Amino acid sequence: MSEEPLTTARQAGRVIRIALITALLLNTAGVVRAGLGMQPGPTRDLLLAFAHPLDTVAGALDLNRPRSSLDAMLGHPDSLTGDGHRTHLEQDADRLQPVAEPPPTTPGAPAANTAATSGTASTTDSAPEPRLAPVGAAVRHATADDPLRILVTGDSLSDFDGQQLARLVAADHLPAEVRVQARNGTGLTQPSVFDWSDEAAQDAAAFDPDVVIMVLGANDGWPLHGADVGSNAWNAEYARRVEAVSRDFIAGDPQRRVYWVGPPVPRSAPWIHIFARINDAVRAAVPNVPGLRYVDVAGPTSDHGHYTDYLTDAAGHRVLARQHDGIHFSFPGSVFPARIILAALRGEYTLG
Repeated sequence: MSEEPLTTARQAGRVIRIALITALLLNTAGVVRAGLGMQPGPTRDLLLAFAHPLDTVAGALDLNRPRSSLDAMLGHPDSLTGDGHRTHLEQDADRLQPVAEPPPTTPGAPAANTAATSGTASTTDSAPEPRLAPVGAAVRHATADDPLRILVTGDSLSDFDGQQLARLVAADHLPAEVRVQARNGTGLTQPSVFDWSDEAAQDAAAFDPDVVIMVLGANDGWPLHGADVGSNAWNAEYARRVEAVSRDFIAGDPQRRVYWVGPPVPRSAPWIHIFARINDAVRAAVPNVPGLRYVDVAGPTSDHGHYTDYLTDAAGHRVLARQHDGIHFSFPGSVFPARIILAALRGEYTLG
């Protein structure tokens, strides 16, 4: 007689656990999305380490289909399409030709581009400047009455960079308006969670920017189409995705430019290799997209190519430039990449 309530309680607990596991399996993408939106730290790392493999299994078993169908019925935006369940970013990248190899360099010949003519910041000694694709129209001249519209976006790396760029523009009374719109936890390797092709098309239509500053890479440590992170195949696919998103931002406007800012040198592995490959991929994409520019902040904010916590400003002051995660810039430190970005813009735009 006394065991019946205990049995009932155990059964109820089992039902609750089964219900929770079932709910989790039906919405694994939401769990990944929630994890990517968390602040960097052990909790986020632990959640993503659990959620990503689970999402892969759920996707293989098509367990996310009921949730996707429900979203479609309710009119909620969904990056997955009916085309083999590929995202728009994956489809856009598939339509592109393989990334062209840079032209061979003739010993003793001048470089195809220099920072002054390309509008890009200086790069590391070993990294070649990418050749720019011919553009259909020159950039417009900004005035106080018609300021340059600058959109700074990307992942969490873009937030402080954009804020500091806005401060620099205001301090120098430059004819420009800076809008910062960070999409924390996003990247190009998880378009089923956040599709940058969709976002770029929406931003181009909503804000009509003259120039887009794209800062991305902090969350892109995942395989692409089965290719290991940082492999040649992964790098080629990443470059194609950079191209696809850049074209979506430009949206056929020959005067619009996309300045793609690569991630800085991080403190530790495996990010050292991954970030270097991301910078390589962005460089490789530049010659294939008219209006796409590459901005290197990794070299100028490093200690001869190696990670450093501190940087020295023009007044000789040492600044703690990086956060504890060894990836992000601190707010004071983000003025260094912001100055590099502004110098790159001044190379192509007349700002007063």
